Amino acid sequence: MEPLPLGKLFTKKNSIIFVGLMTLWRIFLAATMQLHPDEAYYWLWARNPALSYFDHPPMVGYFIWITTLFSNSELWVRLSGILISVALSILIWHLSKQLFNSEAVSSLSVVLLNIIPLTMTGSIIITPDIPMFLFWGLCIYLAWQIVRTGKVYLWYLLGVAFGCALLSKYTAILLVPCLFLFFALTDERKWLKTIHPYLSLLTSFIVFSPVILWNRQNSWISFKFQFGHGLGSGETHYIANFFEFIGGQLLVASPLLWVAGMAVVGAWVFSRNKEKLFLALTSLPIIAFFWITSIKKAGEANWTAPAYFTFMIALGAYFFNAKNRKWLLITSLSFAVFMSGLITLHARFNILPLRKMNEEWAKTDATKWLYGWRELSNELKKYPDAKFVLTPSHQLSAALAYYCRGDLYVNVDKKVTRRSQFNLWDFPEELYGKDGLYVYFQNNVEGPYAEYFESINSVEPFTVYRDGFPIHKFKIAAGRKYLHSK
Repeated sequence: MEPLPLGKLFTKKNSIIFVGLMTLWRIFLAATMQLHPDEAYYWLWARNPALSYFDHPPMVGYFIWITTLFSNSELWVRLSGILISVALSILIWHLSKQLFNSEAVSSLSVVLLNIIPLTMTGSIIITPDIPMFLFWGLCIYLAWQIVRTGKVYLWYLLGVAFGCALLSKYTAILLVPCLFLFFALTDERKWLKTIHPYLSLLTSFIVFSPVILWNRQNSWISFKFQFGHGLGSGETHYIANFFEFIGGQLLVASPLLWVAGMAVVGAWVFSRNKEKLFLALTSLPIIAFFWITSIKKAGEANWTAPAYFTFMIALGAYFFNAKNRKWLLITSLSFAVFMSGLITLHARFNILPLRKMNEEWAKTDATKWLYGWRELSNELKKYPDAKFVLTPSHQLSAALAYYCRGDLYVNVDKKVTRRSQFNLWDFPEELYGKDGLYVYFQNNVEGPYAEYFESINSVEPFTVYRDGFPIHKFKIAAGRKYLHSK
């Protein structure tokens, strides 16, 4: 394979330097930004180990539990995401090298995987997608080793890895039809006539069985919740949902890279080349599945995340497999770097003048959810008689639980908030009859908190500012002698 002259930049040494610099940038961001409420929610899981949880399988909680053995600071909560980004870089390097025997393709694949907004931001915001992405990548790597070497024991390693992917996020199940299609459509179908793929699935089932046991003990609540969340009924705006999905993918994968990549994997689905077909069938079906389901109910842009592991290898090979693509490579990389840089710089330093451009944009700025929780928690600690906090939001409660840890117990108002893991945690009996606080977003949902206390001493507003602009407005109700909220 003859690389472009630009390929001299894409070497193993430069890849190591690049990943090292990206890791330092991620460490800085992770250490200096407050936790997103969702991250704080998963941190609570780590503080309360279980076989599974209401919203997702348990792996993200386990990862956080491991890293926070040393510290509960923001960096240590997020550390596994940063380490996993390095591990995925190593995996994608080796896999792409095996597929195309090109250091340039391997190096570019590493760069592509690291610079898109999905992985740039996703590696510093700890969510279930992070461990799932790790084990998905490992499954893809092991599946190709089966094809490359024909060694039987790899099926059982694949089974363990796939079980761990399911322990991370239920959508990992989509790997099964992807790999089945590949094996069925190539001469690797010989494996389907053996017992090993099926024993591999059984191994996965055994690894995943604690989640099934937990769901059985809890009336299958997690399975029901996620099925309804992902595929259940919602507002059906077919055209709007269709284009919203496209917009989300253009954002998370960078527009030029996504369009080029879709053209590549779309064409490679019909390829007789085993390497190309492998990459296409482990990426395009994932994107297609969520694209189709989004027509009925709008989904989240990050749901397609695992597809981009092999998607970026295909794109890397495309750029280096023919001439006259240097301009497209430079333009696509530059725009992806620009997007990821702009997003992360704004998240940390608030560099975009959104308020001057449009005040509504400033009010809906997604990066505001990385600020304000420490300030609110410090305000709540000024109520010396309060022993606990209730809120009508599981996310707000989680953020306050993290930043009030050691000072105030935090739970949710179960009358008004949507069901979450908080519903499975009992309110401590020793706090009945104690003074507490009820906190909610101003002009948003609030529960009948006056019924929960013998009396309300005060209701005070509190506003959090970011560079002089109000990003969160709260009401703090101070209650005397808690009764109950059931």
